[in-house]
Amino acid sequence: MDRKIINSVTGDRIHFWSSPLSGDGDELVFRCTLPAQAAGAPLHVHETMAETFADDSGALAIDLGKAGKRLLGPGEEITIPPGTPHGFRNPLSIETVFVTTATPGAELERFLRTMYDLANNGRTDASGAPRNPVDLAAALAPMDMTIAPLPRTLQRVLVRALLLARKIFDPNPSAASARVLEKEA
Repeated sequence: MDRKIINSVTGDRIHFWSSPLSGDGDELVFRCTLPAQAAGAPLHVHETMAETFADDSGALAIDLGKAGKRLLGPGEEITIPPGTPHGFRNPLSIETVFVTTATPGAELERFLRTMYDLANNGRTDASGAPRNPVDLAAALAPMDMTIAPLPRTLQRVLVRALLLARKIFDPNPSAASARVLEKEA
């Protein structure tokens, strides 16, 4: 499995140092490079995963929802416990490099690889968001992640409904959707 992936739409780059999907154990560790002014990730919540962000260069703006915002500079880090809303972006006009550690990490690695695959296959908009909501549903289905402020139960119902509709109405799903549909069959 590739240790380096690039999102050809957003320019984000990831280098996996420890990859659960490659058999390196439960912990996911990767170095991420965000281009200048990159959107990063919107506010979301992981129910069971702890995530640490350690800034290497540049600055990383962390949104903690109602708990406020935090700006990390080189050498600073923050650990996000399970159940804590968070998102991040690069506020600078230069690239930002940071290291993320996630435990357990297999679901996050699978999600990142799926989202990058979608972008690299022309299935996202300019921000890197899937054009087809079914592709997003396929990426989210195996995750313990909820996009804030959507309630977890409602997101799960919507994801299942979209995947069922795809199964019924689309004989040629994207590769990401097909992988999820095979697991659910």
